[in-house]
Amino acid sequence: MNPHGDGKHEPADPENTVRLLEIELMRQRVARQQAGSPYRGLRIVSFLFLFAVILGALLAFYYVFYAGGLDVFRSRNEPQPSSSATPASSTP
Repeated sequence: MNPHGDGKHEPADPENTVRLLEIELMRQRVARQQAGSPYRGLRIVSFLFLFAVILGALLAFYYVFYAGGLDVFRSRNEPQPSSSATPASSTP
């Protein structure tokens, strides 16, 4: 201690300084854990959206390749025979 008060700083106790630093770091860690992540809700929503996109892609794949959706699409686009009469070729 400096009883004379002449403005000189006394050397800091390293053990006390380390102990105070550890206490402060523990307080900050606990405060951070209690506050939670500010983007936690956004992260959850983004994972749910990704899950919905993947599920939609799987359902589309199932419909097109296994449930016959491709066959329905092909049958809709087949050229229909025309109902106009074609002249019959006469063979002499």
